[in-house]
Amino acid sequence: MSESKLIIPAIGKVLAKVETTPGTKVALADADAVFFEEIEWQYASDNIQRMPLAPERHGVKSVEGPRRITWSGSTEMALPDAYDSSADVPHPDVWIQACGFQREDFDSVSLEASFYALASTNHKAISFEAYEFTADGADADYIQARGARCDWQLSMVDGERVKLTLSNGLATEASDEDETYQASSSESKAVTYYTDKPFVVNRGNTSAELVDISNPASPVVFGGGSQGSPAGNFQIISATFSGNMEPEEQRGLGLQRNRLAGSGPVTGTIVIEEGLLTNASAFDPYALRNTGAALEWRCKVDQDDTSGNDTFFASHAYLQIVGVNHTDAGKRRVWELEVEVKYPEDATDNTPAVGASPTQPFDYHDGTRGLYADLAVTNVGVFGICFHRTV
Repeated sequence: MSESKLIIPAIGKVLAKVETTPGTKVALADADAVFFEEIEWQYASDNIQRMPLAPERHGVKSVEGPRRITWSGSTEMALPDAYDSSADVPHPDVWIQACGFQREDFDSVSLEASFYALASTNHKAISFEAYEFTADGADADYIQARGARCDWQLSMVDGERVKLTLSNGLATEASDEDETYQASSSESKAVTYYTDKPFVVNRGNTSAELVDISNPASPVVFGGGSQGSPAGNFQIISATFSGNMEPEEQRGLGLQRNRLAGSGPVTGTIVIEEGLLTNASAFDPYALRNTGAALEWRCKVDQDDTSGNDTFFASHAYLQIVGVNHTDAGKRRVWELEVEVKYPEDATDNTPAVGASPTQPFDYHDGTRGLYADLAVTNVGVFGICFHRTV
């Protein structure tokens, strides 16, 4: 009998929802089950030692200090079939908002879209419950968390799903501390996961642009071609961006809260092929680093959804190279570009320029610069991601 009640790893479910008021847990049901991989959590507390002067080695009891939940995991970028921004959210919405992005929805006769800008303040928080089932599949232990926020890393690698990794997550225990970790008898397994295709980076469906825009009149596209139509003579191999959100537990004489306190820049690593420096398709990364050249990053993964609608996932940023690593990847030499993300430019006339205006949102200019779709974004942020369906 007891063996049947052992907890089995990787057999469970995660329920999660964006909170109306950060730190106030929202009610969760099986309808709030979310796609989340490799979840790890700890229910930790500070140990406060008490060490009076004693005739023997210290042995009096310690007391427990503040408690917290730490957590991490990963998810994929995916859209509901026939996406409708007025009725649905992108599948990873709860996790994207947990790490500091703010969402704006757009709909028109030609498109449905959600654009997320990485906010500096006024961040959302989420509630989640993570269940682990017993060997007989009848019952479960679960953790309740509220006010949850975290750091993030977005990776785009050929042949793999576009992945969002969440790390250094912090959350507050339940308002009734005894309910933070508990058992649930006859726990339901009646959850439903989406069957929609996640966005997968493949050569045939992905367009990546790394453009030197330090001279706006003569932009240079790595790999050749023009803005909006990269030739890809030399390949961009992969790109990874990190939020550096610095989640921080803030305590006082009242309730605890968890804040995203990132003060430094968003950073990234972009790996590109090395070509002959005098070739018009190649970059000299040392020269770009030495001059502090402004670069534009645009990457779009196109694919049809289950019903045949044209959809894409895109990432947007303006960059400065701050480090160059000369190395190899298999049978080719590559540059690993260490970049910092800067304030966007006005894509229409380059004024303000990259890095000049903290209040400049991402914008659109004829499909060749800035956003891939004509969206009137108002939320300000240094990094942007977009989910889009053509109507």
